[in-house]
Amino acid sequence: MARPSNFHSHLVDRLGRMIVGGQIGNDGALPREDELATQFAVSRTVIREATKTLQALGLITTGPRVGSRIQPMSSWRLLDPQVMDWITDAGMASGFERDLLELRNMIEPAAAAFAAERGTPAQIGAVAAALEGMADAPGKAEHEAADFRFHEAILEASGNSLLLQLKPILHAVLKASFRLSMHDHERAQASVAIHRHVASAITARRPEQARESMIALLKVAQADIDLAPGRTTSVAERSEGTRNSQETHHARKSRKMDPTRA
Repeated sequence: MARPSNFHSHLVDRLGRMIVGGQIGNDGALPREDELATQFAVSRTVIREATKTLQALGLITTGPRVGSRIQPMSSWRLLDPQVMDWITDAGMASGFERDLLELRNMIEPAAAAFAAERGTPAQIGAVAAALEGMADAPGKAEHEAADFRFHEAILEASGNSLLLQLKPILHAVLKASFRLSMHDHERAQASVAIHRHVASAITARRPEQARESMIALLKVAQADIDLAPGRTTSVAERSEGTRNSQETHHARKSRKMDPTRA
């Protein structure tokens, strides 16, 4: 159990993960405050504050005589790093991958081009240092940490303050992408070459080459995902008719119970 000072954040994390994973509120509603207070051994005030946070994140809505009800996934603050973390940890990433890859394709090629054009020598040096960290990584965990630094360093070198604000979101997106694509250390090391093309273009101050190299990197990531064990179709082959595969257990059940929900 978390320390008293962390009860709120600990409870929000527990409830959020349970909601996203379909482990609570299977009838579309959260248990009553007194039931949750007993289950988690906290006061009703702590429960009330936690549900307010979950409401702000879009996971639940509250009202008189109806209590707290689970919202459809379309209402969740999907770009919030904590919410995205819950989604990917709940095993939803295999259905969410298309949206994640599309988001990366919108952000990262432009950031790479800006980095080549605007990055300071120190910022470009940080990109190169992260690349070498990937190349020298002794294991998968170290490789992923260096890969995070590589992509974040590019955002920092872009010189765009709004892109920089996306760094926590990108971290969550990359976490999900790594879970899908990096199946072993050997495959992770094989990705160093394509990352090197991006870094070289940025270092050489060639914006369009940096953009194209990042696009190529993301295509490799998608191809690696498509080759994941147990997959039979590519992301590009998935039609909008497979939308249910992108929903959590809870979102699917809620939508069936209430056909007016998105």
